[in-house]
Amino acid sequence: MPPGALLAAAAVVAGAGGSAAPELSRVGHSLVPAALAAPAARPAPASVALLATAPGAAETTLHIAPLGAPKVGPPLAVLRHLSDAIVRARVVPGTQVVVATADTSPARDPSFNASLFRIEPRAEPAALCDGVVHASRPLVTRSGRVFVSRGVAGPEPPRDGDLARLRVDALTIDEVDLATGATRAVHAHTGYLAFLAGEWNGELVLYRVAPGSADIVGVSPDSGATRVIAPSIPPFARDFSVDAAGALVFQGRHEADPSAWVVDRLDLASGKITRLAVSAYSGLAPHSWPGGGLAYTPDRATGLLVRGARASVRGPLGPGVDVVQAVSEDAAWVAALHTNPSAFPVPFAIHAATGDVAAIPAPPGARIAVAGFVAGKEGSR
Repeated sequence: MPPGALLAAAAVVAGAGGSAAPELSRVGHSLVPAALAAPAARPAPASVALLATAPGAAETTLHIAPLGAPKVGPPLAVLRHLSDAIVRARVVPGTQVVVATADTSPARDPSFNASLFRIEPRAEPAALCDGVVHASRPLVTRSGRVFVSRGVAGPEPPRDGDLARLRVDALTIDEVDLATGATRAVHAHTGYLAFLAGEWNGELVLYRVAPGSADIVGVSPDSGATRVIAPSIPPFARDFSVDAAGALVFQGRHEADPSAWVVDRLDLASGKITRLAVSAYSGLAPHSWPGGGLAYTPDRATGLLVRGARASVRGPLGPGVDVVQAVSEDAAWVAALHTNPSAFPVPFAIHAATGDVAAIPAPPGARIAVAGFVAGKEGSR
């Protein structure tokens, strides 16, 4: 079993379910949940960079969508890649520049078949580096430094009877120069996974999985010094975010009950773990909430729930799994994707302090990657 399968398992947001899709209304040319059909109760000055990929397409389009606009504007750039590629993206803070990963190298094993691109309005996307981990998302720090997970496949392991062992690969975390594409390895790991979970206090926070172990470490991107934060956690952790108090919030397997999933909060200074939730549901998709609190989906029938925050948020778009994608630089707005089986995701935004919901217009009939909030409103119509 190649490590790409492990990453795909870690990236699953929700399994199949039988809940009904939310009631739909028409906004512009798009069908969206009725909760978004009316304008938000307060002004929504923010804009979001979106990447849209039609099923089977060999290209992805960049759009900049003002919150609450009646429809999305035309494509501002076109990224070409393998047919039906998985695209993941981040905005460079304070700009309209997007860095995105997409599958570009045809291969039987897609583990490291992605490339990193720089995309901006009215410019041809620039390829920066290849060998990037399939379906991984770049990390962009608050100061605009860009990091990706890359790797080289190791030898295929022998079968142990009917048990197929995971392949062990040579993995690196690389910093990428946005102007030149030059790369510099800041951390190396031999194992199954080296995942960019976040940044805190000048460190990159990494989730690493190797034969017989899984841990969370802090790495200095300048010196390469590595600090072990959590030396042993169950594998299959996912959905990482760093809160304002300096803790990593994530979903993981229960350490004793294989049928249970948990949401844990790991203090990045002390290593102390606090349990926030336990559930038999695997699609919790937790994320720290601006100003304090936890956003997650307790079950598909409930939709998004925010606990411990000033605003009351519960199922704003009805049944489904709501996955937080980005928080604005001023922490005023949260962008998320509302997902349901056999339906295209619906992007939307929540005003963090009040719980007001605003539509994010997007091209219909496409998979949407929310890159983040950007400066200005270019692209609206």
